[in-house]
Amino acid sequence: MARILTLPASRPFLTSLAEGLLEGRVVPGYAPRGDAFALARATVFLPTRRACRAFADALLEAEGGKATLLPRIVPLGDVDEDALAFSEDAPLLAAPHAVTPAARRIVLSSLIARWRAALAEGAGQAAVAAGPAATFALADALAHLFDDFTTAGVDLSRLKGLVPQEHDPYFDLSLDFLRIARAAFSAHLAEQGLVEPAARREALVSAEARRLEALGAAAGPVIAAGSTG
Repeated sequence: MARILTLPASRPFLTSLAEGLLEGRVVPGYAPRGDAFALARATVFLPTRRACRAFADALLEAEGGKATLLPRIVPLGDVDEDALAFSEDAPLLAAPHAVTPAARRIVLSSLIARWRAALAEGAGQAAVAAGPAATFALADALAHLFDDFTTAGVDLSRLKGLVPQEHDPYFDLSLDFLRIARAAFSAHLAEQGLVEPAARREALVSAEARRLEALGAAAGPVIAAGSTG
């Protein structure tokens, strides 16, 4: 396992990380303070783009504000596709692209509207909140659920065994809809030559991990900070 470090909650995180990286406390034997080329060899993964921008500022401040070459600072979960262009995983860049959030919302909203109409016809009353706002909110929640299952590598069918048989009948209705919606949405993506955003992100992140592993020491220090995952 790589080194795992923590900071007291009372310490400013990004400032302490910048100082620790420059002074060799984060990576033993790697203390690039004053050596711009050495600093540029590092790769630092942080939770958000905002944290990446703030960390760049913290490094510059720690270096006294003088010009320097920054390390590669990347948000966790994001991949610089240019870095993969000359690796063995370059074909991934030409693989099916992810469906856009707007297109996914429209398709899932359509499925939800049809489900609501089918339930209302069978029960004589609406069983799902109606209106554009409610439909879009449900579509977004459904998209997040699909992303969670894709990221976890779990099949939707496993939901069936999560609860005992004595549960609200609407659970069965919802579960049936999830199966139908998942199958219909997957068929739509296949027809359009697209994939879900989480699926493409997972493939690119795995490719980035393989690229760094193949580079070995030549990749320079790799630090993932600010994540409990």
